[in-house]
Order: sequence, then C-alpha cells, then structure tokens
Amino acid sequence: MRLRQVSPDTEAHLIQTIERLSRKGILKRSSVVLSIGDDAAAFRAKKGFLTLVSTDALVEGIHFDLHYFSPEDLGWKALAVNLSDIAAMGGSPRYVTTSIALPGNKNSDWVRKFYHGMLELASQAQVRLIGGDTCRSSQGIFLDLTIIGEVKPSEMLTRKGARPGDSLFVTGELGGSAIGLEILRDHSRFARRHPEVTRRHLRPNPCNRIGRFLASRRFATALLDISDGLSTDLHHLCEQSGVGAVIDADKIPVCRVPGSLSGLLAATPLDYALNGGEDYELLFTVSPRLRSKIPGSIGGISISEIGWITREAGRCRVLRQGWSRRLLPGGFDHFAAQPRLPV
Repeated sequence: MRLRQVSPDTEAHLIQTIERLSRKGILKRSSVVLSIGDDAAAFRAKKGFLTLVSTDALVEGIHFDLHYFSPEDLGWKALAVNLSDIAAMGGSPRYVTTSIALPGNKNSDWVRKFYHGMLELASQAQVRLIGGDTCRSSQGIFLDLTIIGEVKPSEMLTRKGARPGDSLFVTGELGGSAIGLEILRDHSRFARRHPEVTRRHLRPNPCNRIGRFLASRRFATALLDISDGLSTDLHHLCEQSGVGAVIDADKIPVCRVPGSLSGLLAATPLDYALNGGEDYELLFTVSPRLRSKIPGSIGGISISEIGWITREAGRCRVLRQGWSRRLLPGGFDHFAAQPRLPV
C-alpha cells in the first residue's frame, strides 16, 4: 500500500521523503522483509553469521556545529561513525536505522539534504536504510543511528586478542580530523582554501575494506577504530587484552598539512596524532609470524607499523629519539572533569 500524500514539513511528509530516498540504488534481491513505514523493520538473518549491532549518538554543540557542517556533511559523517564500528569488528555492514530530533527551523529541504549525504555513503558501502524515527527537539539537533552488520563467528575481531610480542599497526594518517576541526572553528578563511584538510573532519572515510581484509584472512589478533584518539584507544585495547604497549613516535603516520596552515595550529602534529579524535582509522595487532603478511596499503589507504605489545598490563609508553615516557590517555572523554573539546 502506498503512503498517502501529506502536506510538507509534517512528520508524515518527512517519513515519506526519507522512504523515497532510501529506495534509490537498492538491489532487487534483498533479505529485507519489511522496511520503512511500519512499527519495526524485518530482515532474514544469514545462516552461519553473527549479527553485529552498534549505535552512536551525535548531538549538536557536542559532536558538530552547523556553522561549518552542511546537512550533507552531517548525514555522511553520522553514517561513517557507525560504519567504522562494524569495520572494527571485521564485519560487513548491511542495514541502518536513524532517529532524528529536529528544532522547528529545520524544514524538509534540510532533511532531504541530510539524507542525500548519508545515502551517498550508504550507496558506496552497500548499506540499506530500513527505518527509524523523527521528532521535534526543543534545543538543537539530536541524531542516533543504529547499524546492523554481520560476520562469521570464526572471523569476528575484538579488542581482547592482543598478546605480548604482537606488532601494532594503524591505517591512514592520524590527527587530520582534529586539525580540520581547529581550522574550521578558528580559521574559517583558511578552511575555504583547504577543503582537503577540513574534509577529514567533515567526511571521514571508514576503513571497512581493511577491516574485512584482516578478518577474512585472520591476520589481526585485536582490532578497534580510533575515535577518541590514539593515546586513549590504545589504552582501551590494552585494558581489554590485559597487556601493555610501546609505540615509536617517529613511526606514527601524522597528518600532513600545507605549510600555510602549520603556523596556525595550537599544537604539534604529533599531539594531534596522539590525542586528536574522530580519525576513524583502525588500530590493530598482528602476531610475529603474520607480521610480514600485512601490506603497506590497501585501496590507497596506507598501513603503518608503529610499535609492539608488552607484558606490562595497562601501561603504555612512547619512544622518541632515544627517550621513553609514559603515554597517558589524552583523547576526548565526555565525562571527564575538564574534558578536551570534542573532535
């Protein structure tokens, strides 16, 4: 039965708009039994696979600022954050649902642009939007996406598998999102000149292909994504695995920025790489016997070996030019007494 036509800028009209957008680019053969328009979505789960579910909230003023986020950028990033969670488990993303609370000044045109950005990335990742909820917000925009993926039981990766002697690897360059945020927030004139830098914050590219590569070949012993910053997420991995770690600062792939921007930044590139967040790169460990199997890049994304796992449970250190110091978690924490600005 077709949805009845309703006037613009009502909840029913928004749902109709989202439903029409979600049908674009969908394969005819699908396991979806029931999609947008009912009280719940329904799909057939594959035999021999685990279903992965993750959810992330994005709050205006905490995770994003509409002064420099277009609705298309925000839609892209909202999905990218969730796709990265599935990549960090070694899984394949399949479906997503969205809950969105909007103030009265955000009309259907804004919503359409938001979903265009989201569905642009969804098409690339072969993910289908199958439902969600919309409501009014008294203050700002609130987004909550739930993503559903799948992985074979024998291939699922977690944060718990690292062992002493394993090598530490990261994908891509680190610190780019934090640098992009600082340029957007404090140097808007330069932001317009250097979209290649700000894009790292506005439209991150999750590493799902690399996550599947590591999982399908069982190369990694532990895996997570870098959302809170390398220093913090490394501690997460070590705590879950009951190990410690040493990283070589000179091997960390720090984000490269044009010379015209370097003098504007409040910290060093290494500080952004260690403590910046929202890079959505992957941090993983590999046993000594498989270390040589890890390629230098996959799909144009570099992979760098930056350190190793030790027996010092929960203790992380960083080496630089012959000296060693304790590495403490320095990334974003929502509930710290004096949290760093979120990035």
